[in-house]
Amino acid sequence: MLGTRLFFGLLMVAGLLFALWLDEWFAPWYPCWFLLAGFALVTASRELIGLLDATSAAPSGNSVYGGVLALLVSNWLPHVAVPPAPDERIFALSYDLSRPLNVLAWPFLTYGAVLMISFIVQSLQFDKPGRTMAKIAGTILVVSYVGLLGSFTIQMRWFEGSCQGLLALAYLIATAKGADTGAYTLGRLAGRHKLWPSLSPSKTIEGAVGGLVFGVAAALIVASVARFALHVPTFEWPIVVVYGLVVAAVAQLGDLMESMIKRDCQRKDASEVVPGFGGVLDVLDSIIFAGPVAYAFWLGFGS
Repeated sequence: MLGTRLFFGLLMVAGLLFALWLDEWFAPWYPCWFLLAGFALVTASRELIGLLDATSAAPSGNSVYGGVLALLVSNWLPHVAVPPAPDERIFALSYDLSRPLNVLAWPFLTYGAVLMISFIVQSLQFDKPGRTMAKIAGTILVVSYVGLLGSFTIQMRWFEGSCQGLLALAYLIATAKGADTGAYTLGRLAGRHKLWPSLSPSKTIEGAVGGLVFGVAAALIVASVARFALHVPTFEWPIVVVYGLVVAAVAQLGDLMESMIKRDCQRKDASEVVPGFGGVLDVLDSIIFAGPVAYAFWLGFGS
């Protein structure tokens, strides 16, 4: 199981890095990133709908897919509708903080529209009391969890400067999945004390510590590659360690939150489409949850 997890994990990371590198030829449109993000968000939404269908908060599938796709498109609009002029690109780890914050207005405005439309759609389908509010709640939960939280990770692709979009994503993905790998590996090899048994009986304190260590190590590897191989600006070493600790901790918390969803829905995995991991949602849970924290960290310390 561990070997399968590591093999397919490395395969996915390699495929992602190749797609991101290929996308550099098509900036700022990034079609590969659009297709990857679209596949990931729609598949994760489908899996979460499947989990919640067993509860009273069974979502409206059409509203979820429409809302998630609308959020996906809204993340691209500020960059392709009014792209920055070539001479405005900054080739250092510094940028106007208002720009990456302003572009978030697009997905957040879209989210507001999705919320309003969800109410209207359910009002048109209303037939008897007792179910409509739960369906709206389930619908907005999926759109918020997958689409809105996912927007922070998507937006990192446009961070300014030479390789900075790639670097921000590399930091996040490497740290979050490093934490996943460390927690799983150390938990299997040395786990003795339960971390949060009511949410996930298999997770241990020893595994959580391993996740922090692996997360920091992954962040340091990314920083080393950026500094010594790519020669691009990056965080100072103490900041890299802090980043690794914070993002690895939040990534593991995200994994626990998805475990809570699955446990409440009485399911072990979101699906079985990814060997060694379960479903796409099981792969993305740590990245989705850590994305907003990594985004804020980059804005605060990346200049």
